[in-house]
Amino acid sequence: MAKDLYMKNKKNNFIYRNIIKRKNPYIIAEIGINHNGNINLAKKMILSAKKNGAACVKFQALIADRYISKYANKAGYQKRVKRVKTLSQLEIIKACEISFEGMKKLKNYAAKINIDFLCTPFEIWSLKALIQLKVKAIKISSCNLTNIPFLKLAAKTKVPVLLSTGMAKIEEVKEAVNIFKKSGSPLLIFQCTSNYPASIENTNMSVLTTYKKLFNCPVGYSDHTPSNLPAITAISLGAVAIEKHFTLSKKLEGIDQKASIEPHELRKLVDLSIITKKVLGSAKKFQTTEEKDTAKSLRRSLVASQNLYEGQKIMKSHISIKRPGIGIEPKYLNKIVGKKLKKNIKIDQVFKHNYFK
Repeated sequence: MAKDLYMKNKKNNFIYRNIIKRKNPYIIAEIGINHNGNINLAKKMILSAKKNGAACVKFQALIADRYISKYANKAGYQKRVKRVKTLSQLEIIKACEISFEGMKKLKNYAAKINIDFLCTPFEIWSLKALIQLKVKAIKISSCNLTNIPFLKLAAKTKVPVLLSTGMAKIEEVKEAVNIFKKSGSPLLIFQCTSNYPASIENTNMSVLTTYKKLFNCPVGYSDHTPSNLPAITAISLGAVAIEKHFTLSKKLEGIDQKASIEPHELRKLVDLSIITKKVLGSAKKFQTTEEKDTAKSLRRSLVASQNLYEGQKIMKSHISIKRPGIGIEPKYLNKIVGKKLKKNIKIDQVFKHNYFK
């Protein structure tokens, strides 16, 4: 299943080529709708994300009245934003729309400054438009995880999919993953807690190990907490990609600004992710170059417990086990007992194999 979901067609597979094979964790700056519908502001955010080390910027492609009813109530976190207190959910999102011509400009700008571009389609029309834009992959948001007709259409495109699983029960995740499994679409699954901001206590990061075991595919973490600790924990558990909402300033208008990180915070996240990857190192146990030198000083060798002389037959009472570790290892003690010396040995001097006849 793993090869079907993310190893197929490696050369043209965005998930494998851009994320799996990357030396450091793949950090996605989720600009989302923080641009407030302003293309110039969006470009500034792309440039800032690039300068502060993000591998990718992500937007939300949406036509508000195609997926939000005028009767839809605002979510709790949306109600807490005073600046939009009098607006409906539909009005809030509609004000953040960017035309697909505008989205094309953003995609081209990202390519120009060499940062990956991703986008989340929120409904069928946006999905079709993104496919026409020839995006290399799409991100499917948690709110569409149970939208089976939408998932099936996305799967038919064969475009690599980054799938978020916030608000979901494991049965719902299995159903969604199975759709992409059947189509052979490359897939990366994100653990996500859909609160803005989310509390650290509710991140449930161990789910990543469940996903890897159940679906045998790469995993990531979509982070809505105010801390970097969950993202670092996710990397430690094998997450290859981290997504975090990004803005130039939390003081900007918008419902997602307060749950986003600013440029200096993005830089810190990127730096911590690189350090974490270095700390994780290799799964193979081996002696490092630095340890080889340390071992010479701190490990034990077989040493003479008294002055010994050429031709003398070695007894156990002639041997001590002491530092440094530059002589015969203690495990060979019984092998030198009974052997005769070729030279004089002073007390505390290490034994070496060429000292014996």
